[in-house]
Amino acid sequence: MKPAWLGSLGPFNRLLFFILLMISVFGVVVFAGMALAIPLFGLSPLEITALLSDYENPEAVRILKYFQILQSFGLFIIPPLLAGIFFERSAAGYLHLDTKPLPLTWILVLFLFVVMMPFVNAMITWNEAMKLPPALAGMEAWMKGMEEQAAKLTDAFLRVETFGGFVLNICMIAILPAIGEEFLFRGVIQRLLGEWTRNIHVGIILSAVAFSAMHLQFYGFFPRLFLGLLFGYLFYWTGSLWVPVFAHFLNNAVAVVSDQLMARGVVAGNFDSIGDDMPVVVVISVVLTGILLYIIRRIHVLKAVHAAAEVPPKK
Repeated sequence: MKPAWLGSLGPFNRLLFFILLMISVFGVVVFAGMALAIPLFGLSPLEITALLSDYENPEAVRILKYFQILQSFGLFIIPPLLAGIFFERSAAGYLHLDTKPLPLTWILVLFLFVVMMPFVNAMITWNEAMKLPPALAGMEAWMKGMEEQAAKLTDAFLRVETFGGFVLNICMIAILPAIGEEFLFRGVIQRLLGEWTRNIHVGIILSAVAFSAMHLQFYGFFPRLFLGLLFGYLFYWTGSLWVPVFAHFLNNAVAVVSDQLMARGVVAGNFDSIGDDMPVVVVISVVLTGILLYIIRRIHVLKAVHAAAEVPPKK
């Protein structure tokens, strides 16, 4: 088998190449997307740009969703797939998409997201209540402005009346980000940072920080940091990128489904409030989360031991 085109590059040079690859692919996709948007929406580039800040305009929301989907492919999905081909001649092999976790893992991850919800909600409440020192009042105002802008955009995306709009939101908010962000942050960045620092735990932590910071929602930084660490260790323990993709999908899908259920009056409460002002429930949530994470790690450690024992010794 021929060696990969860039297989001889060291981790740091691979990281630099990947950053350039991301910028290049994203630029091409955005340029092509804008060229396609002109006949698709019947507007000029200036008219499209002017509409992008009007979240109350349905046509503007349609255009924003279009560019959101383009971003998922151009920034998060295509570059990691290309990196796998450049570095190992196999995107599936490089990203560990061909590794199958134990069937029990899917059930455990599903239960994990149910039991950890109060803990994550409590962390969100704590993060939102953070106050910066008076000397950083300007930065705090800017951070709150970014947060409000992100909240308005999210509300505009979630505001749908048809089943087709709901399905589009599941694809755009849950499926594509789960695949793309895990391909990027766990599949490539976590791996390259772990190889560069020669410490996988440092790679997991740094990629989780980058993952949380990328969202530019500072009053949700620590909950996203926790999720980034969780996704990173799920990948590290199971060896399959599909496990954090599934976990990421669950996290995002809950937000889309719960918003739709509340909008239609099916449920009265908000899933984000589960655990608020209930310290006992949060403590139980933390304990159960820890137990499930231990079980997931343990069963895959045992799987690895059994697999190693079955390998015949070299003659």
